[in-house]
Amino acid sequence: MRSSVFARGRWFLAALGILLFGFIFLSVFLYALPKDTVLSPLRSALARQGIEFSCEDAGIVFPLRLVCKKAVIAPRSGPPLSLDSVVVSWEWSGLLQGLPIRMTATRGASALDIRTSPSVSNPGKVRIRLTKVGSDDLAALLAGAPGTGFLIETADLQWKRTSTGAVSGTGEGSLSWLLFPVPAQDSPVREAMLRDVTLKFVVRGGTLHVSSLTGSYEGSAVDGTGEIARFLTPSRSAMTFHLRIQNPLEGRIATLFNLVAKNTKNANLRIRGTLLAPAGEFQFF
Repeated sequence: MRSSVFARGRWFLAALGILLFGFIFLSVFLYALPKDTVLSPLRSALARQGIEFSCEDAGIVFPLRLVCKKAVIAPRSGPPLSLDSVVVSWEWSGLLQGLPIRMTATRGASALDIRTSPSVSNPGKVRIRLTKVGSDDLAALLAGAPGTGFLIETADLQWKRTSTGAVSGTGEGSLSWLLFPVPAQDSPVREAMLRDVTLKFVVRGGTLHVSSLTGSYEGSAVDGTGEIARFLTPSRSAMTFHLRIQNPLEGRIATLFNLVAKNTKNANLRIRGTLLAPAGEFQFF
């Protein structure tokens, strides 16, 4: 009995040694690969999406991470976007959530963190996090209309694809500010800026439904709801937000719109357009 236990222990140690040797050999082999060979799979995956990718310095880092420094992403139909670094990794801990593939990209203080299921080209599950991302950071890829801009403090989106192919998910985010034009000829201001915006939303199909949005405009609190259809294709998206301006007779907004003279007590702000070209409209009653 004791000998059989000892034999099983030797087999276990032998198998563990073989696995450890294989892992070390694979690691050394990967680390020794030239840069072009290391980048080839990533370039091929992005090329299928119509994106060219290059970087000055690339290599494999322990345990299984592809690190690219001074990277450039260039859509075939647009200008390039430079990044400080791009890291693609396989994380065993992510298997528990079904999100083992991770990609992080940084540019100054801005960061993008994407985790996906193993099928990257058509993932069944995705988690996206943004930190300190502004309209200027994305201008090369998504140029907004004149007079528009934003600064995302944080944003977190999780979604999954159902058996029927539909997409559903949840998320929340905060923006330091959101700027958009007010094109109405009779408007006393030509642009509006919302500050300290927070929102919660759900995703159904290709539409992002915002169940709660709060912020401030010219010192007055703002709240409301809205939706963004086709939000994954910003140029074809369609947004509609209905916001209520609380206490419009107080603060700077009362001076801007001379609400007392108009004999109005309530003010709403409607935002319509695409993600790249939103426009505001004030309504008084």
